[in-house]
Amino acid sequence: MRALLTVLPALIAIGAAPLPAIPGVVTSRAPATVALTVYRAPYGRGAMNLGYLQGFALVTETRRIAVPKGASTLRFEGVAEGIVPVSAVVEGLPGGVIEKNRDARLLSPAALVDGTLGRTVTLTRTDRATGRRVSEQATIIAGPARGVVLKTRAGIETLRCSGLPERLSFAGVPGGLSAKPVLSVSTVSPVARTVTLKLSYLASGFDWRSSYVATVAPDGRTLDLFAWLTLANANPERFPDAQLSAVAGRLNRVWTPGLERAVAALSLSCYPLGTTTSDLPEETFEEADDIVVTGSRMAAPPPPPPPPPAPEPAPAPPAPENLGDLKLYRVPMRVTVAPRAQKQVALLSRAGVPFDRRYRVRLYPGQPVASAPTRIVLALRNRRDAGLGLPLPAGSTAVYTTREGERLLLGQGALTDRAEGESFRIAAGISPQVTVMQERISADIMRVVLTNAGVAPASVDVPIGTAGQRIEAIDATLPIIDGAPTWRVIVAPGGTAELRYRYCWDRCQR
Repeated sequence: MRALLTVLPALIAIGAAPLPAIPGVVTSRAPATVALTVYRAPYGRGAMNLGYLQGFALVTETRRIAVPKGASTLRFEGVAEGIVPVSAVVEGLPGGVIEKNRDARLLSPAALVDGTLGRTVTLTRTDRATGRRVSEQATIIAGPARGVVLKTRAGIETLRCSGLPERLSFAGVPGGLSAKPVLSVSTVSPVARTVTLKLSYLASGFDWRSSYVATVAPDGRTLDLFAWLTLANANPERFPDAQLSAVAGRLNRVWTPGLERAVAALSLSCYPLGTTTSDLPEETFEEADDIVVTGSRMAAPPPPPPPPPAPEPAPAPPAPENLGDLKLYRVPMRVTVAPRAQKQVALLSRAGVPFDRRYRVRLYPGQPVASAPTRIVLALRNRRDAGLGLPLPAGSTAVYTTREGERLLLGQGALTDRAEGESFRIAAGISPQVTVMQERISADIMRVVLTNAGVAPASVDVPIGTAGQRIEAIDATLPIIDGAPTWRVIVAPGGTAELRYRYCWDRCQR
């Protein structure tokens, strides 16, 4: 019989006894304060996937540490798993930094066994005669590859091959292992001193999005615009009471490979012993995807929910700051960033912003359209005299209205980065009352008919064609809006409007 077993976290227990200090090594367990400046993915849109975040963060930690005189190694535990070691900068050391290392050997059953070879551990198992748990001292003499071999009072035996529950308990963590990612630096200090250090580094596994919530006022002419900043952290580290900032814009960045954690799985193999149990069927136990010191598995997070309505009353975040050609948004209060999770905080808030309600549909020459509804958009001007006048980072949009105290969703869409002074549109639903029809009249002439079945005039925008096409209206003018010839017309209630245009790829033939 050969039974292949995979050790689960519950198999191994670690005692709470502190390990003896290693001469010349000083460990900082956690930062006193931390600040996160998060940069968006260059082409990030829509919902964020925690398994594939393409943004990054500048992490700045403040740590208090006692530096001995002479040569020493300082270990900074709890840095972000996605740290880029070459980017790390340590300020405040009396002797400066000689060498930097990112230790990827994290605590795992295999690493524990490997670091405890030749040492005594506690073996706990069930007594066959009494059924009670009994513990005894044992020495690990081989492992972790292909299994764990122990020397006990009974002789040489293999872990978990008796058919009864067994587990190992360790008095402490072997040197060089850590339950958290570690950045270590070497230094030579002229004096022994307790100093406050500032550790800054870049880390992958971060991203952020903005989510706009527009609430249309009862008069149908103004709206309140609120924006959430949604931060995603794919690292397993928690950043408590962090000072959070977000940078909008595209930053030139050279790709750097990530440093994977060196966490090996521990598999145990039992070989035939020449007994009557040798012909038992093979058993395969569940394999552990990852080893977590706490003995719990990290479940995949659910997809992010849609942006919630603005809080009442809405906070007033500070205005964005210039960061070269980029924009820096500071969160006014400290926030806790959870591991492998997303968090939303207030980004901006404006009340009483005027807008124009318009209908919009894009047409392409040669495309037959029998009768199609138009999209409702709210057109806004990003100017101070129009209630805005600030840089708006790209993100999702949601438009709400209220009826008898009940909040109703009108439409969802997306917004690209908008500078101060630009105009932009927010999607607010589909209108079946304002429709469009397009048909071919001749080889190069199309006819467009708009119909308004509503009780109010409808302002309609119809962009036509794509880049490189020549569009010429017959008996009308088509201004260029957002790079496309656009038919702008007001259709009376219960009325229609008609346009005929000629299209070609170069000079149109008369």
